[in-house]
Order: sequence, then structure tokens, then C-alpha cells
Amino acid sequence: MNEGVTIAFLIIALIFGGIGLVLFKEARTHRFWRQLVAQNDMQAIQGILDQEIEHWRTQRPPKDVSAAVWAGVQGLNLVSASAKHVRVSTSADPEFGLVDERREQVASSLDTAYATALRLVEMIFYDIPNFRPDDVRVDVYTTFRDAEGSAQALPILCVEADRGSAMSLDWNLPPAALAREFETTADRAPSGEPRPIVLPEDRFADTVSETVDASGEQRSATDG
Repeated sequence: MNEGVTIAFLIIALIFGGIGLVLFKEARTHRFWRQLVAQNDMQAIQGILDQEIEHWRTQRPPKDVSAAVWAGVQGLNLVSASAKHVRVSTSADPEFGLVDERREQVASSLDTAYATALRLVEMIFYDIPNFRPDDVRVDVYTTFRDAEGSAQALPILCVEADRGSAMSLDWNLPPAALAREFETTADRAPSGEPRPIVLPEDRFADTVSETVDASGEQRSATDG
């Protein structure tokens, strides 16, 4: 009887010891990556962002996110990054739906742009492991056609968000209301459709340093 109890305790101790070892290794791994980010290691930052962006591109859309908005999330491009900031760009299109059994536009490309930009701001601030940037910038483009029918992608929205303001927000508010809490550039025509904008200067352009990859070539966090 005593021998059986001893064996049982040993098994339990081994199980808890194994769990503790796994947790210790995981905590050490997280600490390692956070230290690299704090040192502005561009290869580490690039790797963290690339992995999470790839995860988003294969993830199914949440129930509360429209297909048009999720297409913008999955179509994002990383423009630049550092230990303190992330800048991304994406595109937005009008959204259509059935109204009185007819297919009509239910959201302009600017409406979609607001929803996409604020979704990306929230995800970049809170969903990326081992990386907590202080500032996030999202530039959103849409397609315009000239008189001859030629298409050109032009910016219609720029949202520059800071973590301090983001922490005090009710993220259940409409995207346009959330955007007013940040530095936002947009131009909506009386018809409700967007006009092209001039993007603000990148305040963090000088903070992106270059590193050397395994091939010996220089790259920055903007390189793919």
C-alpha cells in the first residue's frame, strides 16, 4: 500500500515537474524575444510581425467582421517598424449587399477603410505576442479611375494611433468615432464617397535602422 502511494506521488511530481519545465521554457522564450525587441533588433521584429501577419492571412474572419473588412486585414503590407512603432498599408473597396432584393452599395470604400484601419490598430496593439509598439499607423488606399478609365490606387485614410489613447477607448464604438480619438486624415465628399488625400509625413522614418541578413545584404524592417 505504502509503495503504491509512493509511486503515485512520484508520478504526480513528475507530471507537475514537466508542466513547470514547459512553462519555464515558454517564459524564457518570451523574455528572450522581448529583449530583442527592446534592443530594436530589426530581424527579430520583422520575424515576429511576419509570423503574425501570415497567421492573420490564414485565419477565418470573426463573426462581427465583414468580408470586405477582413479582406483589408489579410491584404495588409508592412511598410516600416521599430521597437516603438508599426506602419502598415492596405486597401478598401465599397461593400455591397441586398436591399429590398436588389444588390446595392451599403458602405463606401471610406466606410470600409475606417473599419479596416481600426481593426488593424486594435490587432497590432493587442494581438501580437512579445511586441508592444507605442504607435501604429495605417494607410488605406482605394481605386480611382480617370476620365479615360485608367485605374490608380490612391490613399483615402490615414490613422495614427498611440497606445495611451487606445487603452482608454471603448472598442465597441463605431470605427469612425474611434478614429476621432486618434490623428486621422480623410476627406469625404458630400456624396459620402472618399476623395484622395495627401499622406502625412512619417514621424518614425528616422527610427528604422538597417541590419544585415544571413546573405550579407543590408535590409530594413520595410524589406520583405
